[in-house]
Amino acid sequence: MFGKLRIKIGEYYYRKEQSRSDRTCQMTNLKDAKRIGILYTLNDVPDYERVSEFVSRLQGDHKEVKALGFVKNKNLIQRFLPKLSYDFFSKRDLTWFYKPIHTQVKDFIEKEFDLLIDLSLHDSFPLKYISGLSKALCRVGKFSEENTEYYDLMIDFKPTMTSEEYLGQVQHYLTVINSNAKRI
Repeated sequence: MFGKLRIKIGEYYYRKEQSRSDRTCQMTNLKDAKRIGILYTLNDVPDYERVSEFVSRLQGDHKEVKALGFVKNKNLIQRFLPKLSYDFFSKRDLTWFYKPIHTQVKDFIEKEFDLLIDLSLHDSFPLKYISGLSKALCRVGKFSEENTEYYDLMIDFKPTMTSEEYLGQVQHYLTVINSNAKRI
């Protein structure tokens, strides 16, 4: 109950900041995107390897990629030292109402990505907060009625899906989407 109250307060502050935003959505696909931001939750080594492989593939296609991982276990953050394309933040980088305040998070929000992809499979208010305030032209995340204010394009996620299957769905839809489409 106490955690829900903290999230409600966080949502209030999110909406307040979001109302000052003058961002316009512009659909884009993986082929046309030049700058891509990736958000994810880092729970264990396979999560990192999966994201790392995806980032490497995108960089191999001459994309500028920046990945930002939310680490829930502070012991894990020591195992993955930040690299040029990767930054991390943890629970200690959140305010009482779950607003991310780390310098790298602020830089990530301000970066004008062509495409922002949230690969987290479970709802995480800090990641939704970052997505919703991001200056990215197109923001992509997991489908949920509650996520409509955070993402421009939502990919359906079935509870039986693995993270690899979800990543495959994201890649599929971002490959076939028409970047000239108008937002409805």
